[in-house]
Amino acid sequence: MKFPSWPNPSGYRDIELGLSRVYQLLERLENPHLNLPPTIHIAGTNGKGSTQAFLRAICEEAGMKIHSYTSPHLVNFNERIVLLGQEISDDFLNEILDECKNAAQKNPQIPVTFFEGITVAAFLAFSRVKSDVLLLEVGMGGRLDATNVLPEVLASIITPIDFDHQDFLGETLEKIAFEKAGIIKKNCPTFLGKQKVEALRSIENQARWMNSEIFNFDEKFLKFEKSLEGNYQHENAALAATVAQKIFKISDEQIKNALKKAKWNARLQKITSGKFFETLPKNCELYLDGSHNPQGAATVRDFLHSKKQQKKSVIFSMLKDKDCAEFLKIIAPEIDELVAIAIPDEPKSRSAQEIFEIAKNLKIKSQIAKNFDEAFTKINHDEDALIVVCGSLYLAGNFLEKNSK
Repeated sequence: MKFPSWPNPSGYRDIELGLSRVYQLLERLENPHLNLPPTIHIAGTNGKGSTQAFLRAICEEAGMKIHSYTSPHLVNFNERIVLLGQEISDDFLNEILDECKNAAQKNPQIPVTFFEGITVAAFLAFSRVKSDVLLLEVGMGGRLDATNVLPEVLASIITPIDFDHQDFLGETLEKIAFEKAGIIKKNCPTFLGKQKVEALRSIENQARWMNSEIFNFDEKFLKFEKSLEGNYQHENAALAATVAQKIFKISDEQIKNALKKAKWNARLQKITSGKFFETLPKNCELYLDGSHNPQGAATVRDFLHSKKQQKKSVIFSMLKDKDCAEFLKIIAPEIDELVAIAIPDEPKSRSAQEIFEIAKNLKIKSQIAKNFDEAFTKINHDEDALIVVCGSLYLAGNFLEKNSK
């Protein structure tokens, strides 16, 4: 399904940090979060999804049964809740959402946000289907995120931290890292991606307080072949591999096999079929990326830089609450042209005109398109050109949906 009818999908991006409503609803449902499979909790700014995808592939290669929880979804809501390797069915999803809705609407009503409601529903589903491990991704932050209600975990993972959601998490890396490090549990190990000094200080302080041993990724895994594009994926894969080996004792051979199979959409994803791909010349390459902050922009820039001999075009859009100018400034030296569009059916999207003006001020050759169809006709399709659609996960999801039609 595109979106469930409860909680109210019109408020799916509303944020009210705090755990009291989550705990109240869980209690009415007989605390399913206390009956979950052994859990690995994942926070961070960039790489959460990719790290989870690698870890899931490794565990499945070793024969383990895996649940996972991610956000946001790209096309269908069911992507968020994966049971034993398969997206939750509409029937089971509606069943657990009805239970949660009925519990929340008893007097006195519990006014959960969209993310709080669906997280509780996910916990209910995970508690009813046995598996070997649950890979649980934070929605935003960590300390006050709706996922952070488990008393203990197998391990906490914190991927690289950068500036994002400053309105809620704080204006400095120290404050943002403090919020992310809130998932660290007492006497449970913590695994870290590469961190900036300011962020690392906050994480180490929290780990000390919780008596949590810190592990950095094992650099031997950096050399293993990966299925996902981008230099940063070497570290995400190494982080996942380190967790798999330390926690589950999975062999190097199984890890090698798994890293070549991992899949994760909209992270420098190579598009090789579909409506838009079929309009391109034979040797033209098309990639999709959902990065939307400076660290993500640096990843896109490095990827573009690696394609030195190709003409590079970008189809771009971004939400109003993201730093569009900074993102474009970072990738500007590596692109030949940009086509600005608005994200279809997205009220919080920047307008194409606004993006065009920002790009113009950065001296990026740019033009405006009404939609993807027009954007692809406006790009100068050289035989060996590279086209990257980027700037937002919501843009990426819309692209995947329309490209499949």
